[in-house]
Amino acid sequence: MGLPRSWTWVLAAMLAAVFTATAAVSRGAVTGKRVSGAPTWLSLYGLAIRPDRSIYVVGSKGLLMVSTDEGKSWTSQVLHERAGNLLFQDRDLYAIKFSPDGKSGWVVGEMGIALHSDDGGESWKSQQTGTRSNLFNLSVVDAQHAYACGADGVLLSTDDAGAHWSVYKYKDPITFFDVKFLAPDNGWAVGEFESILHSTDGGKTWNLSHGGNTGDYTVGPYFSIAFTDPEHAIVSGLNGEIVVTNDGGKTWSPEKLPETVATYAAAQADGQIWLGGEGGRLVGKDATGKWVVHRPTFNDITDLAFAGKMGFAVGLNGTILRTDDAGEQWQVVK
Repeated sequence: MGLPRSWTWVLAAMLAAVFTATAAVSRGAVTGKRVSGAPTWLSLYGLAIRPDRSIYVVGSKGLLMVSTDEGKSWTSQVLHERAGNLLFQDRDLYAIKFSPDGKSGWVVGEMGIALHSDDGGESWKSQQTGTRSNLFNLSVVDAQHAYACGADGVLLSTDDAGAHWSVYKYKDPITFFDVKFLAPDNGWAVGEFESILHSTDGGKTWNLSHGGNTGDYTVGPYFSIAFTDPEHAIVSGLNGEIVVTNDGGKTWSPEKLPETVATYAAAQADGQIWLGGEGGRLVGKDATGKWVVHRPTFNDITDLAFAGKMGFAVGLNGTILRTDDAGEQWQVVK
């Protein structure tokens, strides 16, 4: 399904190859070397655009890439997510999000990693989440309130900037792939078995809103959720399947995309939601309300973000895409 997976260290040759690749990225971080894009042997999983239009991307092996010139050039570094030298920073980072003012940010990833910045992404410090489960996505409401979701039914919340994380474990150990809070008390999570959960108390408790039949193995996962406003949202999944709500999640109605492919990420631009996913597809609606499909790459898209009409998408094999017209056209960023 194009989902992020941990490396399996099987052969010494593979181990040496990965160490070599990681060292190359690390040298760029140490010297401050500017790069034109991500190495194709690394995958990019998470993306955020701060209010100053600087772009942050995270990915394989602790990779963080930053552009302060709207994607023309990038600085690459390896984040220190645990003790040890750069060769020990080999865990994948799956998501990055900032508060609306851009000053506070979090990164989450493999084995319960959480890193926090209180200076607009200049520096990052590790936080204890209370879980070793992989964390796949984030939602940040403000400098104090952040939320994360992941494997084994894990849903996390903090109301003190990550000094303490509360761990909620859903009754079934399913994987949640996306979480979205519209306010500190109002949040949604989506995951396996077409599950949509809703929280009205800041993530302390969660209730099933849709799907969730863990006995039906013919039902696939939901990967993303995006709102255009508190009443209207789209949830995307496998085989071109989506569900929409027009009443703030009270009811969900099924729809189909024009191609039967998985869509892994969602974001809104100019009041329209764009979906990215399998085989480089980017799916959105045109001015007439008809779904259209763009395919500027053959690599899976893992995340999307917009700042006005400027938007970026990232994906596997170092993929970075850009749009300057709110998704009508996409170009590959080298």
